[in-house]
Amino acid sequence: MCYGQIFVSEKLADPSNKIVQKITKRAQIWIPGEWIEKNNKYSWKKGYWTNKRPGFIYMQGYWENEKKGWTWIPGKWKKINIKTWYNVYSS
Repeated sequence: MCYGQIFVSEKLADPSNKIVQKITKRAQIWIPGEWIEKNNKYSWKKGYWTNKRPGFIYMQGYWENEKKGWTWIPGKWKKINIKTWYNVYSS
């Protein structure tokens, strides 16, 4: 299945995906940096801290190999069972 519009012959390397600084608020999670489509090419968007969303988990973006080459599948929030959510974030 093709999600992206832009194809590259090789996966692009992440410039930096380090967590900027340790967070002290337990209500937040780190969203990793990812590739975004801009002006018909890929640009790197840095990671950031954001508030947790009860009932949702963030699914990180990834590269997918298609017939035309590699394309970036963006990260997204996925709805999950609230009990599962508490199990994931209670630690």
